[in-house]
Amino acid sequence: MDGPGDRAWFAQPSGLAATPERLWLADSETSALRWVEPDGTVRTAVGTGLFDFGHRDGAAEQALLQHPLGVTALPDGSVAVSDTYNHALRRYDPAAGEVTTLATDLREPSDAVLVGDDIVVVESARHRLTRLRLPEEAVRVEAVAHRTQRAATEVAPGTLRLDVVFQAPAGQKLDTRYGPSTRLLVSATPPELLVAGEGAGTELSRALELNPAVTEGVLHVSAMAASCDDDPDNEYPACHVHQQDWGVPVRVTEGAADRLPLVLAGMDA
Repeated sequence: MDGPGDRAWFAQPSGLAATPERLWLADSETSALRWVEPDGTVRTAVGTGLFDFGHRDGAAEQALLQHPLGVTALPDGSVAVSDTYNHALRRYDPAAGEVTTLATDLREPSDAVLVGDDIVVVESARHRLTRLRLPEEAVRVEAVAHRTQRAATEVAPGTLRLDVVFQAPAGQKLDTRYGPSTRLLVSATPPELLVAGEGAGTELSRALELNPAVTEGVLHVSAMAASCDDDPDNEYPACHVHQQDWGVPVRVTEGAADRLPLVLAGMDA
């Protein structure tokens, strides 16, 4: 129930995160995202308070979560929600009043922390940590007089090795029954940033040739991998699609790294 702190109540409150304006918490039993104002008043951002649950994006008043356990404050003022039983990482943007999905096929995510411009998620049912790149809009900070975006990643001129890191979850393997199970699409803004390496392919690693005449830009990377349960006794194994898009601002700098790793699933070794 919402209202003043002396009358409001929670049902299995779990994750807690603080922003300058309020305290955010996951109210797991009601599948809700709620906040506490500085005066102690409790409000509900996402969820009906009537034990409704599901996986639905969109306007906050009709969006649904399912037993969220963790909340992480993001640099732009939004919050990431470890939506445990939906096996997803969700994002609530209070400025827009909307809920979106950042990542799926996470196994019972229970919490997450920021590490630079990435977010590391606890996958409880997989007994592991998974590192994901946050979308550009989640790390953008806006103010009245200025706007600061994600700091550019410095890369060396010439050949840049792009590695999309994918490790099939425990008990799964790449699904190669009908051909390649991975796909990689690369483009750039401005297009002149890339001399070679743009376009689609099936390998998750690729050599990109950077234009020495263009010192800054954004690499747009979209990756997909399909994996299936690795059980030889199961004639019809369950399959899963892992997919993510990145927009990575880069600055060409002498002596910088010549490799750009992006994590689709697992950890970069």
